[in-house]
Amino acid sequence: MTGSAQKLTAQQLEKEKAVFWAIVLDTTILAFFTIAGSLSGSMTALSEIIRFMLLLSIEYVSYVVLKRAHRDRFNEFEYGTGKIERITNLMVAFGLLLSSLYVFSKVISMSDSAPLSTNSLMLTIIAATVNLMANYYFSIAFIRSNQTESSVIISSQIAARIAKTVASVVVLGILMLTLWLPDPKSARIVDLLGSIFLIGYMVVIAYGLIKESLPEILDRTVPEPEHYQILRILTEHFDNYDGFTGYKARRSGKDLFILLNLGFFSQHTLGQIESRLTPLRQALEAELPGSTITIEPEIMDEY
Repeated sequence: MTGSAQKLTAQQLEKEKAVFWAIVLDTTILAFFTIAGSLSGSMTALSEIIRFMLLLSIEYVSYVVLKRAHRDRFNEFEYGTGKIERITNLMVAFGLLLSSLYVFSKVISMSDSAPLSTNSLMLTIIAATVNLMANYYFSIAFIRSNQTESSVIISSQIAARIAKTVASVVVLGILMLTLWLPDPKSARIVDLLGSIFLIGYMVVIAYGLIKESLPEILDRTVPEPEHYQILRILTEHFDNYDGFTGYKARRSGKDLFILLNLGFFSQHTLGQIESRLTPLRQALEAELPGSTITIEPEIMDEY
């Protein structure tokens, strides 16, 4: 029956729980940060709000993709969820680029004499402090949840969280310096410099994600050395099957998918066929870690 309950591993549940509570806390912090930051007049706060919003929207998408992947709801994709995970990474990257362009347009159009609201700036500093602690905590939580059973989605979330933690430290420092400076003009200049730093930081993160993900969006053939490995293993285990009609090997993201078409004489039972295939399957998985092996047995007439 569609939608039937599926047993999830402890590691999968830990990942989903970590991402869920990160989203809940981030949404709460963003609501407070948006109100205080908008009233403060700080461009650094505005930069952080925009970046926060875009990355949080990607977090929601990542959470949905993660849950569907854990429940095998991407069966329509021939080579697994690697492509979905990479597209999610690209969404993060393009969101960062769009936000950096918007903030840059605001920076160059703003006067360095525009006033800052001290009271609202203090509230913004409180929100930035809470945001820093949340980013640090969930960076550690994601790293722990990804140690036993690695996921590309969680790995991208770890990279994003670490980047957000570093940015949060800078944002908090700039906001505190802006509040401390007695000269309003100097405070505004520091605020604008902080915004420019954040723009550059977002572009660097986006470039790294695009460089990693874009080449792996399309399914790719495997390199020759891996083809030789597969053929060598098939040759070494020739006694484990009666005929060979071909194989396919493709990469989707970092995942390797191998489809073998092997023949068996009709007198063998399914149990016997499976027993003969076990050593071959184990050899492939041992020499090609992370590969997904699918074997399609074909019944042959014995001559």
